Amino acid sequence: MKQQLLPMKLHMFGEPPADPAPQDPPVDPVDPEKPTDPQSPADPASDKKYSEADLDGIINARFARWQSDQEEKDRVAKLSATEKEQERIAKLEKLEHDVAHRDAVDKSRKLLSDEKLPDSFAKFIADTKEDVSQDKFNEFKGMLQTFRESIVAEIMKDKTPAKPKVTGDGKVDGWRNKIQQAYEKSKGE
Repeated sequence: MKQQLLPMKLHMFGEPPADPAPQDPPVDPVDPEKPTDPQSPADPASDKKYSEADLDGIINARFARWQSDQEEKDRVAKLSATEKEQERIAKLEKLEHDVAHRDAVDKSRKLLSDEKLPDSFAKFIADTKEDVSQDKFNEFKGMLQTFRESIVAEIMKDKTPAKPKVTGDGKVDGWRNKIQQAYEKSKGE
């Protein structure tokens, strides 16, 4: 007989055991501050979650959606077999177009990430035609390079280093000069 070295109590980590028979909601002891009559709440305004205008808006929106669905069902019921086939073909063409566009955006993202450019511009250079997409990418890359150069030129403009201050004896004043003097002083000792 095999003896288990460490008894495992897996039920400790699982979900608690289900009650054999669910009970009615627990009964709270009577609280003197709570009203006992459920028909008359203490503050009727606190129970309202939606105003009447909100409810009217929700109901009207759902009714309009239901009405448009019914009209669409009636329209489809009146279509002939060839018209139904044409609609099905149109839906398939739209689906193919959406898939092709998604694939073009994915290819554009890959192009941008390969060049270490932000891939958030993928939608702008994406096109279902490969050569058009490549032309857009090259144009975008050139415009971005021009933009970078203009930013660098703007930053570097009027940023000449300050001239060192000269004391009355003609020596340069500053931290470098002080370090040099301290070094020479320590060297002489």
